[in-house]
Order: sequence, then structure tokens, then C-alpha cells
Amino acid sequence: MKTILIAEDFQTSRKVIINALARSGYKTLEAADGGEALSMFDGRSIDLLVTDFNMPIMNGAELVEEVRKKSQYKYIPVLVLSTEINQGKKDQATKAQITAWVPKPFDLERFMKLVEKSLK
Repeated sequence: MKTILIAEDFQTSRKVIINALARSGYKTLEAADGGEALSMFDGRSIDLLVTDFNMPIMNGAELVEEVRKKSQYKYIPVLVLSTEINQGKKDQATKAQITAWVPKPFDLERFMKLVEKSLK
């Protein structure tokens, strides 16, 4: 069973994502900010990171940069979900080697297909 960490500060969004992933058979972990998410990259098996861009403690790109420094997670796929339209912030996320940028609001069916593709 694949494990997906959802880092999202808005609880309602986090629960929607977690419920969709759980219905599809994925194990989920959840974090309310970038710092909490980073602390979960402690050697446990995490197959995919789904993160918001704008969060307290550290943003999604900063989180990805820190995760990429850990050899076990250097190549983990990362989906960034965001309402952010600032190109500089998108560029920051791209530089951190994200797998895909998903604009909010997002289509849940399309999102689930992207999750499946990212985990292949």
C-alpha cells in the first residue's frame, strides 16, 4: 500500500484530499504546515508528497527543498496544490524539482489520475 503525505494548512481541503485518497486505497499522513510535514520525513515510507504552496512555517517549495536534501526522499514525487498565480513562486517550486503544479480549485478525478501517474 502506497503512503501519501498531505501538507495543507486549510483543514477542509486536507480532509477532502485525504478522503479521496483513502477511498482509492492509499494510506495517508497529514500535516497542517511545512514544519510538521518535514518532521514526518524521518525514515518512514512515504511514496508521494502532496503539498500546498502557501503554508505557515515554510512554504511548499521550501519544504520540497528540505525533503530533497534527505537521501531516502531525494526522488520522491511531489504535487503542489495552490491558488498561487505568482510566476516567481511557481518558478521557486519548479526549481525545487516538483513533479506537477496543480491549480486550485482542482478537479478531483483529474487529481487522482495525476496521483496514480506520479506513483508509477
